[in-house]
Amino acid sequence: MRPTFLLLLLLLPFGCGGGGSGSASAPPAPTTTCPIPVAKASPSWSADLLPALQSSCGSAATSCHGGSAPTGHVSYSGTTAEIHARLVNGVPASAPAGQGWLLVKPGDPARSWLLEKVTKDQPGGSGYGTRMPQAAPNLCQATVDTITAWINAGAPAN
Repeated sequence: MRPTFLLLLLLLPFGCGGGGSGSASAPPAPTTTCPIPVAKASPSWSADLLPALQSSCGSAATSCHGGSAPTGHVSYSGTTAEIHARLVNGVPASAPAGQGWLLVKPGDPARSWLLEKVTKDQPGGSGYGTRMPQAAPNLCQATVDTITAWINAGAPAN
């Protein structure tokens, strides 16, 4: 009787939690995506922003914002200069019309669609998609603050 009881105790987590992943000893899932863990007051496009966007949003052909048909018509694939040129002063495909949105509006984080998309659950109001990165934890505040600092500085291609 005793070996059966021990066997049941060992198998119980697998029957209830899909392999034990939901057990009390498993660490909680992260609640943020944090490619820039400490905010930078003077961030660099090539050293800070682009790697953060590519790691959170994608750049490979199989990711959301990579390949020839990226989600939302925003691609983080290509050279550093090409990606910067597409984002800065680029017109977003899915933003509310007539409100002055640009993908990145230098000096104006409040009208930069990129920042709106990574900080709002209903960017631009209802009907304009969801917070990015989609199906992943929200960007951490340090990353958002770094993006904001870069936009405030004029979104330089440094």
